[in-house]
Order: sequence, then structure tokens, then C-alpha cells
Amino acid sequence: MKLLNLVGWSSMAIIPKTRQTKPAGVIINEHTLTASQTRLHVETLSRWFDFIHYDELLDRISRPRSRPFCLLTFDDGKRSNATITAPELERLGVPAVFYVTTRFLTDGFPLWFDRADAIRRALGYAPPELDGEALKKLPFTLLNERLDRACAEYRVTPDLECDDIRPMSWEEARGMARRGFTLGAHGVKHTVLTCETEADAFFEIRQSVEDVKKEIGECLTFAFPNGNYTRRLAQHALECGVETVMTTEPMWVDSSFPLWRLPRVQFMDWHGRARIELKLAAAATGRLLANPDGTGRRYRKYKGADCPQ
Repeated sequence: MKLLNLVGWSSMAIIPKTRQTKPAGVIINEHTLTASQTRLHVETLSRWFDFIHYDELLDRISRPRSRPFCLLTFDDGKRSNATITAPELERLGVPAVFYVTTRFLTDGFPLWFDRADAIRRALGYAPPELDGEALKKLPFTLLNERLDRACAEYRVTPDLECDDIRPMSWEEARGMARRGFTLGAHGVKHTVLTCETEADAFFEIRQSVEDVKKEIGECLTFAFPNGNYTRRLAQHALECGVETVMTTEPMWVDSSFPLWRLPRVQFMDWHGRARIELKLAAAATGRLLANPDGTGRRYRKYKGADCPQ
């Protein structure tokens, strides 16, 4: 472990010497963290980055400083974001963006991947029909029909008493906004939008942005569920009134990226210091990491024609 920590630290230390352009920073994609995990991630990132509020993002991208920035973001809108993570970040003085899946907050129905995970945990294995990558490629109606059948067959339902599964309320979301956190849109039902018709995908984007505006007062940013996007869908999000659109392309961000395609480096709750530093070093190359959206595509800096249309 000491050797792994040394490798992670050494990899991060040489980034400024190896990057061809002046680094701007990183946008980090998280989901749920305990208080201790939040402290560990913040402590690790603070060694290398200045934490910024969303309102500073555009300026920091266009005018890089000697020390790169870090913008923390959290997807989905789980209640533990409001009850555990946000309070710990507030105590540490670290801002963040929370992207909420809007119908999830409104009706409380569990997200599709939590339904699939509940079955896998109950059985101790993943039935072939619930293979995660296969599910992500199904239109949302077919995906839900498959999960409905599986939940009935195996008599399993997600534990909605768990704050890592149940949603925060809109009142909790408004409380977070009042305390200085940014709330963004993350779709209506966490649909993988590239599996839907264009009309349905456009509706999901627009409705989720309008939901956040209605409940919070403004919505300045949108993050694609599961990271899957096309240029046309991303630009539609801008037409709905947001100023930035987030993907899950695992790269650092600089002024070469258009605002409809800002990359985020994804970490999980079990990632420790060494893994975080190694992944950030790999992300700095823009070449080594595959996009966790499941497409298998590898991405490089924006050149106009290298992203899905």
C-alpha cells in the first residue's frame, strides 16, 4: 500500500511537467459517500487542486491559474447527499454541484439500477437478463419491463429505508441550494438518452431542466445520465437554458472543450488516495482511460469531429 501511495503521488507530481497545455482543472463525478469517505476524497484532492464553486467554473476554464481547480459533482439525488455528504462538505468549506433525477425526487420510485442491484445482492449473482451493460442498451420501457418481471419472479424490492437508495426531497434540495450548493438536472428518470427516440430524449432533457427551475429557482447545468450523449442532445440541453453540459469522459478540462461537452473524472465510494491520484494522472493524458458510459470509446481532446453526433 505504501508503494501504491508513492506511485500515485509521483504520478500526480509530474503532471505539470508532462502536459502540453497549462492545466485548468478537473470536474469530479461522485455518487454517494459516507462522511469519512467524503473527508478522504476532499483531503486527497486538496493536495493538488483548489476547490471552486460552480459559479467560478467558466472563468477558471478560460483563465487557468498556476494551481488547477477541482469542481466536485454528485449525481442522482440520493438522500444521503443531503443528510451526510452535503453537511460534511459544508463543514469542510467545500462547494459542490448535485445533479438530481427529477421524477425520482417527486415520486420516490427507485432508480432502475438500484432495482437491478437489489436482485443481484439478494441472489448473490447477476441473472443473465440483468447484465448491467446489456440493460443500459435497452430502451427505457423495455428495461423497466424486464426489471418488473425480475422483481416479481425473485420477490425482491430495493430498500427505500436506505438513504443511499431513496431520494432526497425537493425541500431538502432547496435547503442545499440555500446553503450555497448548486443543483443541476440529471434527466427525469435516469434514462440512457441515447437509447431513446430523439423526441423522447429531448423531452427528458427539457422536462428535467424545467423541474429544477420550478423547484429550485434556476438550473444552470445538466449532466447526462450514465454519461451517454450525442452532440445534438447536448446542444439541445443548451437550448433549454443551461450554460454547461457534463459527460463522463475521463479527462481534465481546459479551454479546448466546448461548454456542451465538459468531461468529468468518475470516482466511487471505495476509491482510496492512491487510486484517486493514479486515476487523475491517467486522466491528465486524455488517452488512457475508457469512458465509463459503457460504449468502450476512448476520447481525446475536442477537435470537432471526434465526438458522437
